[in-house]
Parts: sequence; C-alpha cells; structure tokens
Amino acid sequence: MYRKLTVRFCLLMLLGLSGSPLMAVEDEVKGLMLIIDQRLEDPAAKQEAMRAGRNRALLCSYCHGDDGNSVKPEVPNLAGQNPVYLLDQIGKFARGERENFVMNSLAKEFTLDDKVNLAIYYARQQVQVRPQDEQLSAAGRRIYLQRCVSCHGEGAHGSAEYARLAGQQPDYLRMTLGGFRANGRGERQEGTATRRSPIMESIARRLDGEDIEALAAYLSALE
Repeated sequence: MYRKLTVRFCLLMLLGLSGSPLMAVEDEVKGLMLIIDQRLEDPAAKQEAMRAGRNRALLCSYCHGDDGNSVKPEVPNLAGQNPVYLLDQIGKFARGERENFVMNSLAKEFTLDDKVNLAIYYARQQVQVRPQDEQLSAAGRRIYLQRCVSCHGEGAHGSAEYARLAGQQPDYLRMTLGGFRANGRGERQEGTATRRSPIMESIARRLDGEDIEALAAYLSALE
C-alpha cells in the first residue's frame, strides 16, 4: 500500500497535477522510471496497460497512427520510444512546457493511468523505417557521430532523457532541427510555437541545410 501511495504521489508531482514545485530533472527521471517499472513488474498489470493504452491510443491515431507510426510527415513516430521519455513528454504537454494545441488539450484530459498506459503501449510498438539515399545517409552518419551520439546513443535509440531518433519521420526531423536552429540563431518569429532546448539549439545553430538533410536521411533509415 505504501509503495502504491508513493507512486501515485510521484505521478501527481511529475505530471503537473499538484501545486508543489517540480523536482530536479534527475529526480524527475528517476521518479518516472519508478512509475513505469512498477507497472511492468506485474505481468497482469503490464497486459492491462497494453490493452488500455491501445484503447486510449485511438484518440491519437489520426496523427500518430494505430501503432505509433505517424500517418502525417510532420508528426513524430511514437513507436519504440523509451516509455519514461514518452511519459515525461506527455507531462510537458499537460503543463504547457511544450506547445501544440491538440497535444496540450489531450494531455490535460488524460488521467494518470492514461498517460502511463500510453507510454507503455507506444514503447512496445515496432518502428517502420524508410530507406534513404545511401550517400546522403553516410554523410548524416558522420555528422551524427560527431555531434549527436553522446546524448542519443550509438544506435540513436535514445534513453529515458533523450528521444529515440532512429526510424523517425524525415520531415519531422527536418522541421524540428530547423526549429532548434532558428532558436539558436535568434531567428524564430514571435508568436510561433517554440520548443526550447539549450543543448539542441547550440548544436543545431551550426548546421546548414545540407547537414539537416543528411541527418534526416541517416536517422529515418535506422532501425
């Protein structure tokens, strides 16, 4: 009983549903891991999470597809993402720390269990990769290993703190990197939705158009 109450308190804190200040990033990630791990440790709870997550994902399928593989080029794939990372991002949308009208509205309506179950469901779906130009992909691999591998990992599978980029929508990669680059260069137009990341902005500001194209080609073809 004590552990269940503790996990529920963590959910209230981490998903922005209490009036208390948010924990530091490191503690936040540890708390999210606790939530996910508890659900996955129990086979019955895991099965129920998958069932409930699939049902709730129907609300997301218009953009993200039935299995987390996006049906819109500018919308990210959720399939194969780390469940802790997904849960963290849903929380950011619920709190307004990430801006998207549809996602902000949905995330606020989801219950605590909805958010956990969605993260678990999408994390266990298979990403559909897209073959790309080999020469362009090779150039993208060189850039990735120089500038991106330390956070997103050798295979670009991400972690609890960083997004999986392998198999991601190429148009979404171009759009997101372009946005970070504009932020880093101070070129973002006032009034447009802004996703901020000091690390990504410092890296993306040094990328030119060819670099972004190469990275998108390399990453979208990775399994």
